[in-house]
Amino acid sequence: MAMNGGHWLICADGTWPIPAVRKPLFEQADVVVACDGAYDQCLEHGILAHVVLGDMDSVENTEETSGTLWVHKTSQEKSDLSKAFEFAQEHDAEIIDVIGVEGGALGHQIAPLFALYDAPSNTTLHLDQGRVLCVRNSSIAIDSIEIGSCVSLFALGPAHGVHLRGCQWGLDGETLQPGTQGLNNKATQSSIEFTVEEGAVLLCIEPIKVDP
Repeated sequence: MAMNGGHWLICADGTWPIPAVRKPLFEQADVVVACDGAYDQCLEHGILAHVVLGDMDSVENTEETSGTLWVHKTSQEKSDLSKAFEFAQEHDAEIIDVIGVEGGALGHQIAPLFALYDAPSNTTLHLDQGRVLCVRNSSIAIDSIEIGSCVSLFALGPAHGVHLRGCQWGLDGETLQPGTQGLNNKATQSSIEFTVEEGAVLLCIEPIKVDP
């Protein structure tokens, strides 16, 4: 199959989010990438993984299936998720969604948040209770946000020229430092605009309620 461009879904080998979150992502995906042991989860859920990628140290079912490309990347200097980001970028993925980053060892839950720093700007982590993006030296507009959703900002180092529109407490060229300064804002519109002129900030959006 052609893998250049399109909508990609990367499945990490943690706990997948609830069906209400993950089902639309699978339906929208043109390319599904399983990071190592996530391939076993794909098989359990009847999902065709177009790519299985990683050092293959945790995948149990190694029987290669038709339509699946196995990409062995044995470097231990980066996580399988970071390797998947690089692979998607090499193939010009237009949108990258990620699931399976919750549960398991604490370090494995924290690492994906920092992996976003080097991920393509079109990348979103999807969790049971919301989604996380990293905005780095750029601007983003996000639509279809439930009014009243919690919007939190976490700077990865000093971030300058930070602008936020569509929330209860707007920002206009502010500087954010690492810490909890940007915790628990509220969306007052169904779309928000966010800019970081210099630096990187994690943007976390939590809807009021997520149905199972």
